[in-house]
Amino acid sequence: MRVFKQAAAGSGKSPFFYRDAGTLEIRSGGGCISVFGLPFLLAGLFIMQIPLGLIPVEDRPEGPLFSTLIVLFGSVFTAVGSALVFGRSGIVLDRGRGRIVQWWGLLVPMKRVEHMLDAIRQVEMDSSRGDKDSADTWPVKLSGEGIPKPITIAQPVDFAEARQVAEELARFLRKPLVDSTTGERVTRDPEHLDESWRDRVRRTQEAAAPVPPEPPGMRTRVERTGDGVVFHIPGPSLSARHYIPVLFPVAFAGAVAWFFLPALLTLPMPDFIRYVFLGLIGLIFIAGPVVSALLNLLRLKNQFERVTVTKAFLRVETLKQGKRSTVEIPVDELEDLVAPTTRALMDAIEVPGMKKVPLGNTGTPRMPDGRPVPRFLLSLMKMAGSRGVTARSDKAVAEFAGGLDEAEVAYLFALIRKTIGG
Repeated sequence: MRVFKQAAAGSGKSPFFYRDAGTLEIRSGGGCISVFGLPFLLAGLFIMQIPLGLIPVEDRPEGPLFSTLIVLFGSVFTAVGSALVFGRSGIVLDRGRGRIVQWWGLLVPMKRVEHMLDAIRQVEMDSSRGDKDSADTWPVKLSGEGIPKPITIAQPVDFAEARQVAEELARFLRKPLVDSTTGERVTRDPEHLDESWRDRVRRTQEAAAPVPPEPPGMRTRVERTGDGVVFHIPGPSLSARHYIPVLFPVAFAGAVAWFFLPALLTLPMPDFIRYVFLGLIGLIFIAGPVVSALLNLLRLKNQFERVTVTKAFLRVETLKQGKRSTVEIPVDELEDLVAPTTRALMDAIEVPGMKKVPLGNTGTPRMPDGRPVPRFLLSLMKMAGSRGVTARSDKAVAEFAGGLDEAEVAYLFALIRKTIGG
């Protein structure tokens, strides 16, 4: 389970400003970016003065080649610094003129691109995983058949901020909001953006959907109480692949014991020093890696999730990697509850240059272009298990039941729907 603590929606400062009731604008550039670019600009200007002799440099090579290289090198720094210090961009949404204007420039607009506002069909919100050098982002875009590619409005690094931006855009444009951050495309019309999940399933009659039969081989133990249900979800069943990480430290420890210990025993040294070296090698290179791998295996075996669902709240308690965590979301604040299926995950895939072919539910998972998903890919997805269930409010996000069989997750999801929405 992942838990994200967030500020309440609407509590953050909006990135938009309104010229009037029908004109909204967002700008980027300046501020911290200018401060970051200033050293580049100053360094570039400094370097470009060397060929002019304004900056004294000892043993400076002479000749046009040196001067040209120095000017080119300094120009790169100057160009980058100027773009960061003086670069500005913005997007203007004008309902009065029915236009979207994107502009770029240095302090003032220098280039403009316009689109018809009627070409926008929806506001899209998605997630983009970062790496060790960059944070996760939550891009908010405008898309429609009448524009060449989606227009990126903002890419916040905070989910609550991205949600606020997306909802504000949807209200202003009176367009639906398509949220794909959970792995499944969830569409909400602008009149029901703040509607709770319980009210939505009741309004759409989803709460009346029947609960499927309990699938065979369920790993989850379902406990029914007077207030609702409790799911006891154990950790993954240990298989041969879980023991593979243990083999590497064991093999390394065996190599150390086989090659280095006999050589150490033959070295001329006092027995006390020999025993100290043997103890350090055994502790650091043999016992340490093996014990660490076995402890990780034990933590994996002991991990669990306990999900309590009532008409008042949804609580998720977990023990993973030896750490306990608990998150509780009141039902009145629960806005999204999603259990992405294989079909939903495939529908959410966007492949550049591949046109989507809407075939509906054919009973077979398909690629965006309509082709059946390759069997080897389905086998890998089945081995990995489902994405589980995502519960989300404006204050917290919790994911649970990940890795379970898709039929089991569908059954648990139906019980939650019946408990909360029934």
